[in-house]
Amino acid sequence: MLWFILTFFLIYSLMHFYIFYTKISPLISEKKLKKILFVVILILISSPIFLRYADKYASSQVSYLVALFVLFWMGILIYLVFFSLIWDAFKWFIKKIFNCHFSKNKEIFFLFFLSLGFSIYSYLETKNLELIHIKIRSCKLPKSVKKIKILQISDLHLGPLMGMDKINLVKEVWEKEKPDLVVSTGDLVDGNMRKKDEFAEKLKELKAPLGKYAILGNHEYYRGWKQAIDFTQKAGFRLLKDEFIDVENILYIVGMDDKTCKYFNACDSNFDEVSFLREIPKDKFILLLKHQPEIKKEAIGLFDIMLSGHTHGGLYKPLGAIIMKKIYETDRGLKYLGKGSYLFVSKGVGTGGPPMRFLTPPDVGIIELINCKNYENKVE
Repeated sequence: MLWFILTFFLIYSLMHFYIFYTKISPLISEKKLKKILFVVILILISSPIFLRYADKYASSQVSYLVALFVLFWMGILIYLVFFSLIWDAFKWFIKKIFNCHFSKNKEIFFLFFLSLGFSIYSYLETKNLELIHIKIRSCKLPKSVKKIKILQISDLHLGPLMGMDKINLVKEVWEKEKPDLVVSTGDLVDGNMRKKDEFAEKLKELKAPLGKYAILGNHEYYRGWKQAIDFTQKAGFRLLKDEFIDVENILYIVGMDDKTCKYFNACDSNFDEVSFLREIPKDKFILLLKHQPEIKKEAIGLFDIMLSGHTHGGLYKPLGAIIMKKIYETDRGLKYLGKGSYLFVSKGVGTGGPPMRFLTPPDVGIIELINCKNYENKVE
C-alpha cells in the first residue's frame, strides 16, 4: 500500500512539473510570480491528501466540493499531459524536418482549453448508464427453471462524489428488468460515506427472488473493509469471501475475495483459487464473482461464467482500453475462455478517480441464463 501511494505521488508530481517547466515557466520572466505559481503547483500535487482529510472530517457538502475540485483537476491534468506530449512530439518532428519554430505564448492556453473541453465531455459521459444484455444457454439448470435473469452491479464507488444519482440509475434498470438475482462485483463503496445509511436503505430496495450477493473489491480495502462489509450487509447483500453457496438447489454462486485482502491481513494468504474451484460440485451451473478479471489457465473449465468489474473499460478509449487488455483478460464485455467457461467484465457504474470517461460509458449487465434442455451451451 505504501509503495502504491509513493508511486502515485511520484507520477502525479512529474505530471505537474512537466506542465510547469515546459509550458508555464518559459512564459514568466518575473521571479516572484514564478515562485507563487510553483507553490500553487505544490498545493495541487498535495491536494489528494486534502481530499482524504475532508472526506474524513469535513461535512458531506464540503467533502463533495473538495472531491469535485481535486478529482476534476486530476482529470484535466491527465488530458493536459496527454495533449502536451503529442504537441511536443509534433513540434520536435516539424523542427527537425522543416526547421520551423512555434510560439509558446498561446500554446498553454490552447492545450488547457482543449483539455478542459475534453474533460467536460468526459464528465457528462459519466451521467448516463448503458445496459449490456447477454444471454447464455446452459444445460445445467434444473428442468423446472426456464431462465434466470441476473443484474450485475459493479464499481459504484459510493462516496463523496458518487451517490444517490448513481443508485437511482441502477434502480431504474432493476425496476424495468425485474431480475431474479442481483450481484455486486466489488468497489460498491469508496470513501467515508456520510450518507451511508441513506445509501444502504436505497440499495436494500433492490430485492430479488433468488437473493442478493456481493464480493469486495480493492477500494473497500483501501477505505476500510470492516465498514464496507457492514454497509454491504445493511444494503441487503449476502457477502461471499472465498466461499460458495447453493442457491435453492438451482445454481452455485462463488464469491472470490479481492487479492488486496492479503495486504490488510483480511483473508487467508495461502488461499488457492484453483484448488477451491475444483472442490465445488459440477452438478449445477457455477456463477463466479471476482472483482478483478484475472484468470489462471488451470481455473478455466471449473466455472460456467465469471462476472467481474474493476477495469472501468479503461476509462479513456482507445489508450486506456489497450492498457487494460494488456493487464487483464479483457477490458469489457463478454469473452469465451474455453472449456465451457465465459467471462463478462462490466465497465462499472461509477468512477474511482476523476469523474470522467471517454467513449467508455458506465454500464450494468443483465445476464440471462436460459435452460437449453438438450442443446449444447451457447451464448447470444
